[in-house]
Amino acid sequence: MNLKKLTLYSSVFALQGLSNAVIPILPELAGGDSGDFVISSLIFSGYFIGAFLALVPLGVLADRIGNLKVIRFGMLLTTLAGFVITFSDIPLILGIFRFLEGVGCGAFFPAAFSIIAEWDDSQQSLGEFNFLLNAGLAAGVFFSGMFAGFGIKTAIASFTFLAGLSCLFLLSKVGELLSPNRYGKEFTHSGYKIHANSQQDTSLLSELKSYLVKSRKTMFQTNFGKIWGISVLLYGATGLLNSNYADYSASFLTKPELGLAISVSYLAAMLSSLIAGRADINSKNIVRTGIILAAAGIFLSVKLPLLAFFLIGAGGGAAVVGLITAVSSISSSGFVMGLFNTGIYAGLGLGPVLGSLFLGPLGYETLFFVSAVALLSVFFVKLT
Repeated sequence: MNLKKLTLYSSVFALQGLSNAVIPILPELAGGDSGDFVISSLIFSGYFIGAFLALVPLGVLADRIGNLKVIRFGMLLTTLAGFVITFSDIPLILGIFRFLEGVGCGAFFPAAFSIIAEWDDSQQSLGEFNFLLNAGLAAGVFFSGMFAGFGIKTAIASFTFLAGLSCLFLLSKVGELLSPNRYGKEFTHSGYKIHANSQQDTSLLSELKSYLVKSRKTMFQTNFGKIWGISVLLYGATGLLNSNYADYSASFLTKPELGLAISVSYLAAMLSSLIAGRADINSKNIVRTGIILAAAGIFLSVKLPLLAFFLIGAGGGAAVVGLITAVSSISSSGFVMGLFNTGIYAGLGLGPVLGSLFLGPLGYETLFFVSAVALLSVFFVKLT
Protein backbone atom coordinates (compact mmCIF):
# COMPACT_ATOMS: atom_id res chain seq x y z
CA MET A 1 0.00 0.00 0.00
CA ASN A 2 1.41 3.41 -0.96
CA LEU A 3 1.82 6.29 1.46
CA LYS A 4 -1.11 8.36 0.20
CA LYS A 5 -3.52 5.46 0.71
CA LEU A 6 -2.04 4.64 4.11
CA THR A 7 -2.49 8.24 5.23
CA LEU A 8 -6.11 8.49 4.10
CA TYR A 9 -7.08 5.00 5.27
CA SER A 10 -5.53 5.39 8.74
CA SER A 11 -7.40 8.69 9.10
CA VAL A 12 -10.82 7.21 8.34
CA PHE A 13 -10.15 4.28 10.69
CA ALA A 14 -9.25 6.61 13.58
CA LEU A 15 -12.13 9.01 12.87
CA GLN A 16 -14.77 6.27 12.76
CA GLY A 17 -13.33 4.41 15.73
CA LEU A 18 -13.50 7.55 17.84
CA SER A 19 -17.08 8.26 16.74
CA ASN A 20 -18.30 4.81 17.84
CA ALA A 21 -16.20 4.51 21.01
CA VAL A 22 -18.80 6.51 22.96
CA ILE A 23 -21.71 4.15 22.23
CA PRO A 24 -21.10 1.46 24.90
CA ILE A 25 -20.44 4.09 27.59
CA LEU A 26 -23.20 6.60 26.85
CA PRO A 27 -24.92 6.09 30.25
CA GLU A 28 -21.66 6.86 32.05
CA LEU A 29 -21.00 9.92 29.88
CA ALA A 30 -24.51 11.18 30.66
CA GLY A 31 -23.93 10.90 34.42
CA GLY A 32 -23.82 7.24 35.34
CA ASP A 33 -26.81 5.21 36.39
CA SER A 34 -28.71 8.39 37.20
CA GLY A 35 -27.90 9.96 33.84
CA ASP A 36 -30.77 11.51 31.94
CA PHE A 37 -31.84 9.59 28.83
CA VAL A 38 -32.27 12.91 27.01
CA ILE A 39 -28.68 13.90 27.79
CA SER A 40 -27.45 10.52 26.59
CA SER A 41 -29.39 10.91 23.34
CA LEU A 42 -28.02 14.42 22.78
CA ILE A 43 -24.45 13.25 23.28
CA PHE A 44 -25.08 10.49 20.77
CA SER A 45 -27.00 12.62 18.25
CA GLY A 46 -24.73 15.66 18.46
CA TYR A 47 -22.23 13.92 16.21
CA PHE A 48 -24.76 13.21 13.44
CA ILE A 49 -26.25 16.71 13.64
CA GLY A 50 -22.80 18.26 13.28
CA ALA A 51 -21.94 16.04 10.32
CA PHE A 52 -25.27 16.67 8.58
CA LEU A 53 -24.95 20.46 8.87
CA ALA A 54 -21.30 20.53 7.81
CA LEU A 55 -21.24 18.18 4.82
CA VAL A 56 -22.47 20.54 2.08
CA PRO A 57 -20.76 23.83 3.09
CA LEU A 58 -17.46 22.09 3.79
CA GLY A 59 -17.77 20.17 0.53
CA VAL A 60 -18.03 23.54 -1.21
CA LEU A 61 -15.05 24.78 0.81
CA ALA A 62 -13.04 21.75 -0.35
CA ASP A 63 -13.69 22.74 -3.96
CA ARG A 64 -12.76 26.33 -3.15
CA ILE A 65 -9.51 25.94 -1.20
CA GLY A 66 -8.51 22.34 -1.91
CA ASN A 67 -9.38 18.91 -0.55
CA LEU A 68 -6.22 18.50 1.52
CA LYS A 69 -6.76 21.65 3.56
CA VAL A 70 -10.31 20.61 4.45
CA ILE A 71 -9.24 17.07 5.36
CA ARG A 72 -6.54 18.50 7.62
CA PHE A 73 -9.13 20.75 9.29
CA GLY A 74 -11.48 17.81 9.78
CA MET A 75 -8.88 15.61 11.43
CA LEU A 76 -7.57 18.44 13.62
CA LEU A 77 -11.11 19.16 14.82
CA THR A 78 -11.71 15.44 15.41
CA THR A 79 -8.51 15.16 17.46
CA LEU A 80 -9.36 18.26 19.50
CA ALA A 81 -12.87 16.94 20.19
CA GLY A 82 -11.52 13.55 21.23
CA PHE A 83 -9.03 15.20 23.60
CA VAL A 84 -11.73 17.29 25.30
CA ILE A 85 -14.16 14.34 25.54
CA THR A 86 -11.39 12.25 27.10
CA PHE A 87 -10.75 14.69 29.93
CA SER A 88 -14.14 16.33 30.49
CA ASP A 89 -17.04 14.91 32.51
CA ILE A 90 -19.47 17.80 31.99
CA PRO A 91 -22.39 16.58 29.82
CA LEU A 92 -22.87 19.95 28.13
CA ILE A 93 -19.20 20.10 27.14
CA LEU A 94 -19.37 16.51 25.89
CA GLY A 95 -22.41 17.33 23.77
CA ILE A 96 -20.77 20.42 22.25
CA PHE A 97 -17.58 18.59 21.35
CA ARG A 98 -19.48 15.60 19.98
CA PHE A 99 -21.16 18.15 17.70
CA LEU A 100 -17.74 19.53 16.70
CA GLU A 101 -16.47 16.00 16.15
CA GLY A 102 -19.36 15.56 13.73
CA VAL A 103 -18.35 18.79 11.97
CA GLY A 104 -14.89 17.26 11.58
CA CYS A 105 -16.50 14.22 10.01
CA GLY A 106 -18.48 16.50 7.69
CA ALA A 107 -15.22 18.13 6.60
CA PHE A 108 -13.38 14.86 6.07
CA PHE A 109 -15.70 12.71 3.97
CA PRO A 110 -16.61 14.94 0.98
CA ALA A 111 -12.97 15.84 0.44
CA ALA A 112 -11.82 12.23 0.93
CA PHE A 113 -14.39 10.84 -1.52
CA SER A 114 -13.53 13.58 -4.00
CA ILE A 115 -9.84 12.62 -3.85
CA ILE A 116 -10.52 8.90 -4.24
CA ALA A 117 -12.89 9.49 -7.17
CA GLU A 118 -9.96 10.97 -9.11
CA TRP A 119 -7.65 7.98 -8.58
CA ASP A 120 -7.16 5.56 -11.47
CA ASP A 121 -8.32 2.62 -9.31
CA SER A 122 -11.19 4.58 -7.77
CA GLN A 123 -13.70 1.71 -7.48
CA GLN A 124 -11.16 -0.59 -5.83
CA SER A 125 -9.99 2.23 -3.56
CA LEU A 126 -13.58 3.04 -2.57
CA GLY A 127 -13.98 -0.59 -1.54
CA GLU A 128 -10.78 -0.48 0.53
CA PHE A 129 -11.76 2.87 2.04
CA ASN A 130 -15.21 1.59 3.01
CA PHE A 131 -13.57 -1.53 4.46
CA LEU A 132 -11.46 0.61 6.82
CA LEU A 133 -14.46 2.84 7.57
CA ASN A 134 -16.43 -0.15 8.84
CA ALA A 135 -13.37 -1.59 10.56
CA GLY A 136 -13.09 1.64 12.53
CA LEU A 137 -16.75 1.52 13.54
CA ALA A 138 -16.42 -2.09 14.67
CA ALA A 139 -13.17 -1.44 16.53
CA GLY A 140 -14.63 1.59 18.30
CA VAL A 141 -17.55 -0.39 19.74
CA PHE A 142 -15.50 -3.50 20.51
CA PHE A 143 -12.53 -1.89 22.23
CA SER A 144 -14.69 0.59 24.14
CA GLY A 145 -16.35 -2.33 25.88
CA MET A 146 -13.15 -4.34 26.25
CA PHE A 147 -11.07 -1.49 27.68
CA ALA A 148 -13.78 -0.10 29.98
CA GLY A 149 -12.33 -2.07 32.90
CA PHE A 150 -9.07 -0.13 32.60
CA GLY A 151 -10.87 3.21 32.50
CA ILE A 152 -14.20 4.20 31.08
CA LYS A 153 -12.64 6.43 28.40
CA THR A 154 -9.61 4.30 27.53
CA ALA A 155 -10.84 3.57 24.00
CA ILE A 156 -11.69 7.24 23.38
CA ALA A 157 -8.18 8.22 24.44
CA SER A 158 -6.66 5.50 22.25
CA PHE A 159 -8.52 6.54 19.11
CA THR A 160 -7.78 10.20 19.85
CA PHE A 161 -4.09 9.28 19.88
CA LEU A 162 -4.46 7.51 16.52
CA ALA A 163 -6.29 10.53 15.10
CA GLY A 164 -3.44 12.73 16.29
CA LEU A 165 -0.90 10.54 14.50
CA SER A 166 -2.98 10.77 11.32
CA CYS A 167 -2.95 14.56 11.66
CA LEU A 168 0.85 14.52 11.76
CA PHE A 169 0.92 12.52 8.54
CA LEU A 170 -1.59 14.84 6.88
CA LEU A 171 0.34 17.95 7.92
CA SER A 172 3.63 16.54 6.64
CA LYS A 173 4.83 16.26 3.05
CA VAL A 174 3.27 12.79 2.98
CA GLY A 175 -0.15 14.43 3.15
CA GLU A 176 0.58 16.47 0.03
CA LEU A 177 0.62 13.24 -1.98
CA LEU A 178 -3.15 13.00 -1.49
CA SER A 179 -4.07 16.11 -3.42
CA PRO A 180 -1.19 17.68 -5.36
CA ASN A 181 -3.46 20.36 -6.87
CA ARG A 182 -4.30 23.33 -4.71
CA TYR A 183 -7.95 23.59 -5.66
CA GLY A 184 -10.75 21.11 -5.97
CA LYS A 185 -12.35 19.98 -9.22
CA GLU A 186 -14.83 22.00 -11.17
CA PHE A 187 -18.46 21.11 -10.65
CA THR A 188 -19.43 20.62 -14.28
CA HIS A 189 -22.83 19.63 -15.59
CA SER A 190 -25.11 20.36 -18.53
CA GLY A 191 -22.98 23.02 -20.09
CA TYR A 192 -22.25 25.17 -17.04
CA LYS A 193 -19.23 25.30 -14.77
CA ILE A 194 -18.70 26.56 -11.27
CA HIS A 195 -15.01 27.11 -10.59
CA ALA A 196 -13.92 26.34 -7.05
CA ASN A 197 -11.38 29.18 -7.15
CA SER A 198 -13.55 31.71 -8.96
CA GLN A 199 -12.15 35.23 -8.85
CA GLN A 200 -15.51 36.80 -9.68
CA ASP A 201 -17.12 36.16 -6.30
CA THR A 202 -14.95 35.73 -3.21
CA SER A 203 -17.85 35.28 -0.80
CA LEU A 204 -18.16 31.68 0.40
CA LEU A 205 -21.81 32.30 1.31
CA SER A 206 -22.58 33.61 -2.17
CA GLU A 207 -20.72 30.71 -3.72
CA LEU A 208 -22.64 28.23 -1.56
CA LYS A 209 -25.89 29.85 -2.69
CA SER A 210 -24.77 29.51 -6.30
CA TYR A 211 -23.92 25.84 -5.76
CA LEU A 212 -27.30 25.16 -4.21
CA VAL A 213 -29.13 26.80 -7.11
CA LYS A 214 -27.13 24.91 -9.71
CA SER A 215 -27.37 21.63 -7.78
CA ARG A 216 -31.12 21.54 -8.39
CA LYS A 217 -30.38 20.77 -12.02
CA THR A 218 -28.07 17.94 -11.01
CA MET A 219 -30.66 16.61 -8.54
CA PHE A 220 -33.53 16.56 -11.04
CA GLN A 221 -31.87 16.26 -14.45
CA THR A 222 -29.45 13.43 -13.69
CA ASN A 223 -29.49 10.22 -11.69
CA PHE A 224 -28.13 12.01 -8.63
CA GLY A 225 -31.56 12.61 -7.09
CA LYS A 226 -32.37 8.90 -7.42
CA ILE A 227 -29.02 7.92 -5.93
CA TRP A 228 -29.57 10.32 -3.03
CA GLY A 229 -33.06 8.93 -2.41
CA ILE A 230 -31.76 5.34 -2.41
CA SER A 231 -29.12 6.24 0.19
CA VAL A 232 -31.79 7.83 2.42
CA LEU A 233 -34.00 4.75 2.10
CA LEU A 234 -31.16 2.28 2.70
CA TYR A 235 -29.82 3.99 5.80
CA GLY A 236 -33.31 4.85 7.02
CA ALA A 237 -34.39 1.18 6.92
CA THR A 238 -31.23 -0.20 8.51
CA GLY A 239 -31.08 2.66 11.03
CA LEU A 240 -34.66 1.94 12.05
CA LEU A 241 -33.78 -1.69 12.75
CA ASN A 242 -30.56 -0.89 14.62
CA SER A 243 -32.19 1.74 16.83
CA ASN A 244 -35.01 -0.58 17.91
CA TYR A 245 -33.41 -4.00 17.93
CA ALA A 246 -32.03 -3.87 21.46
CA ASP A 247 -35.53 -3.42 22.88
CA TYR A 248 -37.09 -5.89 20.46
CA SER A 249 -34.53 -8.63 21.18
CA ALA A 250 -34.36 -8.15 24.95
CA SER A 251 -36.40 -11.31 25.58
CA PHE A 252 -34.29 -13.65 23.46
CA LEU A 253 -30.78 -12.12 23.14
CA THR A 254 -28.29 -11.38 25.87
CA LYS A 255 -26.17 -8.24 25.64
CA PRO A 256 -23.07 -10.19 24.55
CA GLU A 257 -25.11 -11.94 21.86
CA LEU A 258 -26.50 -8.62 20.65
CA GLY A 259 -23.02 -7.15 20.60
CA LEU A 260 -21.76 -10.10 18.58
CA ALA A 261 -24.55 -9.67 16.04
CA ILE A 262 -23.79 -5.97 15.59
CA SER A 263 -20.08 -6.69 15.22
CA VAL A 264 -20.84 -9.26 12.53
CA SER A 265 -22.67 -6.59 10.52
CA TYR A 266 -19.55 -4.43 10.46
CA LEU A 267 -17.32 -7.37 9.52
CA ALA A 268 -19.68 -8.28 6.69
CA ALA A 269 -19.68 -4.67 5.47
CA MET A 270 -15.87 -4.70 5.45
CA LEU A 271 -15.73 -7.85 3.34
CA SER A 272 -18.47 -6.83 0.92
CA SER A 273 -16.82 -3.43 0.41
CA LEU A 274 -13.61 -5.10 -0.73
CA ILE A 275 -15.47 -7.54 -2.98
CA ALA A 276 -17.67 -4.85 -4.53
CA GLY A 277 -14.67 -2.60 -5.05
CA ARG A 278 -12.83 -5.27 -7.02
CA ALA A 279 -15.82 -6.80 -8.84
CA ASP A 280 -16.13 -6.25 -12.55
CA ILE A 281 -19.80 -5.26 -12.23
CA ASN A 282 -21.43 -1.94 -13.02
CA SER A 283 -22.54 0.29 -10.17
CA LYS A 284 -26.28 -0.28 -10.81
CA ASN A 285 -25.99 -4.03 -10.29
CA ILE A 286 -23.77 -3.58 -7.24
CA VAL A 287 -26.42 -1.33 -5.66
CA ARG A 288 -29.25 -3.73 -6.45
CA THR A 289 -27.31 -6.71 -5.07
CA GLY A 290 -26.65 -4.76 -1.87
CA ILE A 291 -30.31 -3.79 -1.54
CA ILE A 292 -31.44 -7.44 -1.91
CA LEU A 293 -29.01 -8.56 0.81
CA ALA A 294 -29.98 -5.74 3.19
CA ALA A 295 -33.72 -6.31 2.70
CA ALA A 296 -33.29 -10.07 3.23
CA GLY A 297 -31.44 -9.32 6.46
CA ILE A 298 -34.27 -7.12 7.74
CA PHE A 299 -36.82 -9.85 6.91
CA LEU A 300 -34.75 -12.47 8.77
CA SER A 301 -34.09 -10.28 11.80
CA VAL A 302 -37.22 -11.59 13.56
CA LYS A 303 -35.93 -15.19 13.54
CA LEU A 304 -32.18 -15.38 12.75
CA PRO A 305 -30.43 -12.29 14.16
CA LEU A 306 -26.83 -13.38 13.49
CA LEU A 307 -27.48 -14.17 9.83
CA ALA A 308 -29.72 -11.11 9.55
CA PHE A 309 -27.04 -8.67 10.66
CA PHE A 310 -24.47 -10.37 8.46
CA LEU A 311 -26.71 -9.82 5.42
CA ILE A 312 -27.55 -6.25 6.42
CA GLY A 313 -23.87 -5.39 6.80
CA ALA A 314 -22.91 -7.13 3.57
CA GLY A 315 -25.70 -5.42 1.66
CA GLY A 316 -24.98 -1.99 3.05
CA GLY A 317 -21.24 -2.25 2.39
CA ALA A 318 -21.75 -3.28 -1.23
CA ALA A 319 -24.50 -0.75 -1.92
CA VAL A 320 -22.43 2.19 -0.67
CA VAL A 321 -19.54 1.33 -2.99
CA GLY A 322 -21.98 1.17 -5.91
CA LEU A 323 -23.71 4.42 -4.94
CA ILE A 324 -20.48 6.40 -4.55
CA THR A 325 -19.18 5.01 -7.85
CA ALA A 326 -22.42 6.13 -9.50
CA VAL A 327 -22.13 9.61 -7.98
CA SER A 328 -18.52 9.97 -9.11
CA SER A 329 -19.61 9.32 -12.71
CA ILE A 330 -21.78 12.45 -12.44
CA SER A 331 -19.28 14.65 -10.60
CA SER A 332 -16.33 14.13 -8.26
CA SER A 333 -16.55 17.61 -6.74
CA GLY A 334 -16.45 17.97 -2.97
CA PHE A 335 -19.84 19.68 -3.10
CA VAL A 336 -21.56 16.75 -4.82
CA MET A 337 -19.84 14.23 -2.54
CA GLY A 338 -20.96 16.24 0.47
CA LEU A 339 -24.50 16.42 -0.86
CA PHE A 340 -24.50 12.65 -1.32
CA ASN A 341 -23.37 12.10 2.26
CA THR A 342 -26.24 14.20 3.58
CA GLY A 343 -28.49 11.41 2.28
CA ILE A 344 -26.72 8.90 4.54
CA TYR A 345 -27.08 11.08 7.62
CA ALA A 346 -30.64 12.07 6.72
CA GLY A 347 -31.54 8.37 6.59
CA LEU A 348 -29.81 7.62 9.90
CA GLY A 349 -31.54 10.57 11.55
CA LEU A 350 -35.02 10.39 10.02
CA GLY A 351 -35.52 6.62 9.75
CA PRO A 352 -35.64 5.89 13.48
CA VAL A 353 -37.69 9.03 14.22
CA LEU A 354 -40.33 8.42 11.56
CA GLY A 355 -40.44 4.71 12.35
CA SER A 356 -41.14 5.42 16.01
CA LEU A 357 -44.39 7.16 15.00
CA PHE A 358 -45.73 3.85 13.67
CA LEU A 359 -44.23 1.55 16.28
CA GLY A 360 -47.28 1.71 18.54
CA PRO A 361 -49.95 0.69 16.03
CA LEU A 362 -47.77 -1.71 14.00
CA GLY A 363 -45.41 -3.35 16.47
CA TYR A 364 -41.75 -4.21 15.88
CA GLU A 365 -42.08 -7.12 13.46
CA THR A 366 -44.62 -5.45 11.16
CA LEU A 367 -42.59 -2.24 11.17
CA PHE A 368 -39.43 -4.13 10.20
CA PHE A 369 -41.35 -5.93 7.43
CA VAL A 370 -42.71 -2.64 6.04
CA SER A 371 -39.24 -1.07 6.03
CA ALA A 372 -37.83 -4.05 4.10
CA VAL A 373 -40.62 -3.81 1.52
CA ALA A 374 -40.00 -0.07 1.20
CA LEU A 375 -36.31 -0.80 0.61
CA LEU A 376 -37.13 -3.22 -2.19
CA SER A 377 -39.03 -0.44 -3.96
CA VAL A 378 -35.60 0.61 -5.23
CA PHE A 379 -36.08 -1.96 -8.00
CA PHE A 380 -38.74 0.30 -9.50
CA VAL A 381 -36.18 3.12 -9.77
CA LYS A 382 -34.47 3.23 -13.16
CA LEU A 383 -30.74 3.91 -12.93
CA THR A 384 -28.92 4.30 -16.23
